[in-house]
Amino acid sequence: MKTTLTHRFGIEHPIMSAGMARVAQAPLVVAVSEAGGMGCLGGVSYLADALRDEIRTIRAGTAKPFAVNLLVPPSLVDEGAASWEPVRRLWQLLSPEDREKLRGVEPLLTPGAVARQVEVILDERPAAVVLTFDVPEWFVTACNERDIAVIALVGSVGRAKQAEIAGAEFIVAQGTEGGGHTGHISTMVLLPSVVDTVSVPVLAAGGIVDGRGLAAARCLGAHGAWMGTRFIASEEGYGHRAYKDRLIAASSKDTTLSRAYTGKPLRTLQNDWTREWQTRENEIHPFPAQYAVAGTRVETGYQDGDLQQGMMPAGQAIELLHQIQPAGDIVRTIVADADRILRSVSSSL
Repeated sequence: MKTTLTHRFGIEHPIMSAGMARVAQAPLVVAVSEAGGMGCLGGVSYLADALRDEIRTIRAGTAKPFAVNLLVPPSLVDEGAASWEPVRRLWQLLSPEDREKLRGVEPLLTPGAVARQVEVILDERPAAVVLTFDVPEWFVTACNERDIAVIALVGSVGRAKQAEIAGAEFIVAQGTEGGGHTGHISTMVLLPSVVDTVSVPVLAAGGIVDGRGLAAARCLGAHGAWMGTRFIASEEGYGHRAYKDRLIAASSKDTTLSRAYTGKPLRTLQNDWTREWQTRENEIHPFPAQYAVAGTRVETGYQDGDLQQGMMPAGQAIELLHQIQPAGDIVRTIVADADRILRSVSSSL
């Protein structure tokens, strides 16, 4: 199954694991890339020195290409922006113990941290960088000068147009079914709309966890799939076993779009914390200040298996998850099933 994605990066299969903050660490990235897909590191979770170390850990585990996911909106890159003041106040209210637990969130709450992440990326030169929320032209230019492909994650046709104008080489169209930060348009509608609108290759995201999803995405014009939730339920994905077990046991209706943890709409498993904030929407701080309001809850799901308060991103396709598997097996099974389905459909036609 060869596409523009596989040719551009010299990979076997048109599958990328999503750069999920906290979940997508070196072991998952290495496993996906070694299986012939393209792993993506959740770079947003690392201060500069730790980010450099994690990239080098990946390179020690595989010689194959990988990507890094970052958030680089002006409000995070500019350490003098006025929006940092409430973030600083909220961060200072946290105890030293809470701050230690929140190391994975610290870059989003530290003025200047994101700018230094950018410096590391430009220096280390991964095969690609995936940008969420914003695609600054200055960053695209800097990446192009270093042969780093820029991939933009979008949730609307308007954002896809902006990303193409800014110079993104690939666009990931993520439907609202997807876990984590997401929009409000379904994949079935968003994907072909973006394919029809932009001239660069498009990858599909949101609700894709098996070969049927990949085959459907290809039929809708996608050059590959960006998968998150399926790789949370992998052996290499970072996260407490209780979190992964709940993914397997839960159904689609157990997820919700909530701003309770980050200030932006995030699809996560429902629990006491998300239900509490359903009645307090007008009190939610804008991104990223709500991270400091939620405090350690943004980590207790991953670290402690806190099912009542902890943040546990999950897409609606958990309905189709039945077991936790090695990431490499997930890649190979999805590709084999998609290939079989597409050949079967082609033969019947």
